[in-house]
Amino acid sequence: MIRIPVAAGTFYPSRPESLRNLILQCFQHPLGPGKVPEFHSPSRGKLFGLIVPHAGYIYSGPIAAHSYFLLGENGFRWTLLLGPNHTGLGKDFSLMSSGSWRTPFGEMKIEEEKGSLLKGIPSIEEDSLAHMREHSLEVQLPFLQYIYPEATMVPLSISSPYLEEIKKVGKEIGELFRDDREMVIIASTDLSHYHHHSLAVKLDNMALEAIINFDSDLLWERVHNVPISMCGYAPVIALLEACKSASVKECKLLKYATSGETGGDFSQVVGYAALAFFKS
Repeated sequence: MIRIPVAAGTFYPSRPESLRNLILQCFQHPLGPGKVPEFHSPSRGKLFGLIVPHAGYIYSGPIAAHSYFLLGENGFRWTLLLGPNHTGLGKDFSLMSSGSWRTPFGEMKIEEEKGSLLKGIPSIEEDSLAHMREHSLEVQLPFLQYIYPEATMVPLSISSPYLEEIKKVGKEIGELFRDDREMVIIASTDLSHYHHHSLAVKLDNMALEAIINFDSDLLWERVHNVPISMCGYAPVIALLEACKSASVKECKLLKYATSGETGGDFSQVVGYAALAFFKS
């Protein structure tokens, strides 16, 4: 099965050369890392997970570039992509374990052997429907292909409304891949949505505090009770639990900004953050 892109031409350019130029601009942007990574293979093995935003590249691309700069410098062979489900279609834990996803740069293959392992986790189900019109993972692929054209991945959409189920799946993911030095887990999320910049920063700092302290329960509580309109809290919680079960204890905030800083409108912004999780 080949998944056809739905965000090309809107979230990012549909023409390969325009896409390549925009990704380069994201790396070199004043809010980006300032340079393009030097890819290392095989992996240096210290990077276990990343958090990246998933808005249009002109808004969140420079922030996402911080995570991808680090990924290139660390090296990897394949990624486990964890994303939210904006469409409401499909299962609570929707996996595609075979086939490929097409982008303007070509097809990225799914790492079938690793997908088969993930199907062994009871809550995870094979389901392509959740992925067909979902942008949160698709927009990561061109960055991955830019820094390593031979990269492969496994996409998992998470929309379960149950905290303990998300934590359990995350724990099992961590146990499954704790010794895989060729893999990095990438959780896709934007932070607060459509507040004034000053309020967005305040809310986002509350979410980031919970993430940096690996506190899934606090993140869940703040998202639901403050509330904080963070769309990808479920994949982030799964990543946090995977980190804990793999004895990953270091988290670093690489960059935070809002769409006001990249787009110029501070009246109604979306928050973006890039974070990294390291093995000892």
